[in-house]
Amino acid sequence: MTVWLGIVVAALLTAPSVRPADSTLRPFGEALTVGCLTGLGLFFALARRRLPDGIRAIPRRKLVARSFVLLARSAHEEAVWRAFALGLLAGPFGRLTALVVSTALFAGAHVRRQGRFAAVQVVTGAVFGLVYLLTGRLHAAIAAHGVYNVLIGTATLARPELSVSDTGSERTCPVASVAPPRRRVPIPRRSSKPFVTSIASLEGVVRSFGAVQALDGIDLELRRGEILALLGPNGAGKSTAVSIMLGLRRPDAGKALLFGLDPRDPAARLRVGAVLQDVSFPPGLRVRETVGLVRAHFPNAPSTEEVLDRLALASLADRDAAGLSGGQRRRLAVALALAGNPEALFLDEPTAGMDASARRSLLRDIVDFAAQGGAVLLTTQQLAEAEEIATRVVLLSGGRVTLDGTVGEMRACGGVTRVAFRASALPALDGIVSADSYDDRHVVYVEDADAFVAGLVRSEISFRELEVAPSSLEDAFVALTTVEPE
Repeated sequence: MTVWLGIVVAALLTAPSVRPADSTLRPFGEALTVGCLTGLGLFFALARRRLPDGIRAIPRRKLVARSFVLLARSAHEEAVWRAFALGLLAGPFGRLTALVVSTALFAGAHVRRQGRFAAVQVVTGAVFGLVYLLTGRLHAAIAAHGVYNVLIGTATLARPELSVSDTGSERTCPVASVAPPRRRVPIPRRSSKPFVTSIASLEGVVRSFGAVQALDGIDLELRRGEILALLGPNGAGKSTAVSIMLGLRRPDAGKALLFGLDPRDPAARLRVGAVLQDVSFPPGLRVRETVGLVRAHFPNAPSTEEVLDRLALASLADRDAAGLSGGQRRRLAVALALAGNPEALFLDEPTAGMDASARRSLLRDIVDFAAQGGAVLLTTQQLAEAEEIATRVVLLSGGRVTLDGTVGEMRACGGVTRVAFRASALPALDGIVSADSYDDRHVVYVEDADAFVAGLVRSEISFRELEVAPSSLEDAFVALTTVEPE
């Protein structure tokens, strides 16, 4: 600062003597006015459109200090480039040559330091030089330069902070002496990894809660384009597995990956949507505002209206989100999961509380999402839903994967056939795995349907309305998870 002030004072004292001999000396006030108006015009012509729209208040002390520094810097540069360089060159080489040479040196010095904006440096350098030549006053050039710098510097100081781009890092440029400030430009990260179908995976994951072993070394993978139904009895570890995949919990051992990254990495989390068991919304917001708040965090989100229409929430858009019914809250939760245009969905009981029409619509949306290359992990107690839309089923029991295959393979692994009939009593026949009776109607699950029906015919019990059908997913689930008493 001391050096700056010394150079400025020396320049102001010697400016008349180094002024070009053939320049006209304008009155001080007139020259100052010309300089200020020139700086203002340059700002609006070159820099104003480059600045962000939002401007916030600046503390007065900070504003005054910043303005003083910028004015001092402007005076210092005018003393060097105009009073010294242009003024001394104008005598022996002429005003035009002096202007061209000093402007080129001025632009070159600034571009070398700042890296770009060469055209802006040439324009501003030439304008400040012309102001000095036309008025014969260094004060006019300092005024033009200072007004331009102060307007840029204080506007940049006041601009709101931009959030870090999720597609890459950001670079910023310090406020240049005369160059407009740079916007923060996201630099896309280019992955050297080839395209893979794996969305999320668990490898040898172990997780315990005290003495309870929730997961015991499970391997699980969610692939692109599939609907994976994760099934199991209560306490099997389904919710724990999902929470580790989403980075909400850490495994005690093993590895979890989401899009090849740590599940806690924001770059991975941006690409998924989730509906967990317990759902809550920000208080005091309407449905439309809640959707808008969530979608604003994602770079390629669909419009709020698109999200509302997709889940049939348009008629509820102005309702308080906290006052929705159970089924409506569930629909809003699914809408928020879709608001970021995700590549994968993790859905825990997504249709709970929904009416039949809304449930059917959501299931169609899930199928369409997977058909377009998305991945869906679904945990549900509604096994009929899983049977209807799942392309793959994983059965957890005791923290381990006991079955991984298609719905048909799970039915076959159940190893039972469903036989229903009406009779006054259920005969004691061999091969019955389990049975349910409702008055005179009996539903039994048997290993060999032909042998059972033959035995039923040979028995002395009269029966009617005999039905033999392959077991459903629910039948297989019961057969595979039922623990026989010792």
